Amino acid sequence: MAKILLVLPIALALPVVSARGETLAEAWAIALQINDNLQAQQSESVAQGYNAAAARSARLPTVRTFNVDVGLSNTPGFKFNTAALGGGTVGGTAAAPAVGTVPILGADQTNLPFSLTYGTVPLYTGGRIRRSIDAADARVGAQRSDEFRTALDLKLTVAEAYIGVLRAHRNLETAQSNVRQLESFARDILNRRREGLAIRSDELAAEVSLANARLGAIRSRTGLESAQATYNRYLGRPQEVAVSLDELTTLPADVNWQEVARQAIAASAGGLNEAEVRAMTDAALRGRPELTGLAEQARALGAQADATRAGVLPQVAFTGGLFWVGNNKQAPQGIGFAGVVADWTITDGGASRRRATAYRQQELATLRRRADAAADIALQVRTRWLDLQTARQSIPVARAALAQAEENVNVVNDRYRQQLSNYTEVLDAELRRVQAQSSFYNATYDENLALFRLRRAVGDL
Repeated sequence: MAKILLVLPIALALPVVSARGETLAEAWAIALQINDNLQAQQSESVAQGYNAAAARSARLPTVRTFNVDVGLSNTPGFKFNTAALGGGTVGGTAAAPAVGTVPILGADQTNLPFSLTYGTVPLYTGGRIRRSIDAADARVGAQRSDEFRTALDLKLTVAEAYIGVLRAHRNLETAQSNVRQLESFARDILNRRREGLAIRSDELAAEVSLANARLGAIRSRTGLESAQATYNRYLGRPQEVAVSLDELTTLPADVNWQEVARQAIAASAGGLNEAEVRAMTDAALRGRPELTGLAEQARALGAQADATRAGVLPQVAFTGGLFWVGNNKQAPQGIGFAGVVADWTITDGGASRRRATAYRQQELATLRRRADAAADIALQVRTRWLDLQTARQSIPVARAALAQAEENVNVVNDRYRQQLSNYTEVLDAELRRVQAQSSFYNATYDENLALFRLRRAVGDL
């Protein structure tokens, strides 16, 4: 009788990769450095910072200059007629009427340059400048919150892609191990048939199972290539590059998994840890950038409403400067001036009041959106916490099931060697082993993924 070559290794833990691979922390650092969307958000934050600085500049003096040099076709002057002015006498004798022109500018001057340079310092604006600065500062805070949110989303996306590659690697390993075992079984069936110990249907069943296993390996390899391409996309690499990644979890090898599974099942009946969920929810409500951003948007709208209303209050400023005229006959050519300017819009038909009311309504709408977002975040934290507990409790159960499935394969193989079981039991045992191994790996990576999603929900990823 030919010997059965269906020998299965028993994996007591996730294998530790000997060659150092890329860590998740390294992947995060690369993604945060090269991601275009995050860099766009950073540029937006810089732009809002400049806008805030520009709003503060409204408190500083403003200096302007206006310069013109007018070219003239002729030298201007004033005409005079002494007869029209009542004539005159010269030595007691009536003088003859005279007609002439008195030049306004210097002799032969056919251009007239003049310049107005003045400075203005605001003295009182009814709070318009101060509230405009507050609005600009709030918009900076809102934009920085958006930048933080984008960074958190990017880190979670990279973590999901990282775990996707690890999961795809394990799926491929499982599929390849299934192919190897079924190839061994198919060879054994062929040998047994040649010895007259098996029939054609046994051989066909083994070949069909092997073909299905090979199809599964092809799909797993394609899934791995897709997962690697997705991961490389977020790190700015060519998508066809193969990556080597560090495992996120290494389970101990000397654990009574059946006992741990019983403890996990008992713990799942204990219900929700409300104190832990409440603490995480409070942390999320304090730290989530979405809530901070909405609060800053509301503050900006409120400040903008106040600045708009202040526009109809008196605007008082000090101004002073120099007016210079390039008239060669004028003395002095430059005249300094100083004074206080008051500009008061008595009424603008209610336009400012209505615009301010519109800003107030937008502020109220933003605060209501923030309250709704806070309720969603509280639900999200609770859901992510439950997902994490489920995943953690599933690992020992799945590991115990894998150990039992591997033991079952050994038992069925031994019975098959002794001709106490048929080929269908061997194939069923191998199928259950593959399913148990996939379930174990999925439970492990589901736990990693649930942890990162919970951290993202809390806002401390």
